[in-house]
Amino acid sequence: MDITEDYQNLKDFFWEANRAFIEKYYVLLDEEVSERCLCGALMHELNKQLEKNGCNNYYADIEFNRNKKRIKQLPNDDGFVNNILPDIIVHSRGKETLDNLLVLEMKKSSAEQQDKKKDRNRLRKMTKQNCNEGCYSYKYKLGVYYEVNFEEKQIIVEFYQDGENAEENILSYGDMTQRS
Repeated sequence: MDITEDYQNLKDFFWEANRAFIEKYYVLLDEEVSERCLCGALMHELNKQLEKNGCNNYYADIEFNRNKKRIKQLPNDDGFVNNILPDIIVHSRGKETLDNLLVLEMKKSSAEQQDKKKDRNRLRKMTKQNCNEGCYSYKYKLGVYYEVNFEEKQIIVEFYQDGENAEENILSYGDMTQRS
């Protein structure tokens, strides 16, 4: 499967990495660890899937900023430009013409609603494929909003494509965390 070919292949790639993440790292969910720790485990599984699919020029990175001269920026709701560090990105680190494949923002369900809204807006902007002059287009093929609800033992996964919320899923991981 060439994950760079289309949106569906990229979603399938993500689902496989997410399945492995939940199976292998369920104890982290059960222990209610930090977002950064969860992102590290999910990044590991994304990289394993990239290798499995022969995507040798692509990498999953946490809060990647290339260098200070090329840090990603987006305008906020007030029009001010802010530096951004998405939780996880899958990209070629500038080695391929199609550089940006996936951008993921993770939140715990206990996070402030305004912070969740900011992440969703960021995903809309970062997945926009065509934008007018003056906008910041990173053209990620797939955006993923990933919200973990420890109390309900659920994960909300929203997919963003071309600046729009394309799909929402609610996964239960409760059965996985009952293992010993």
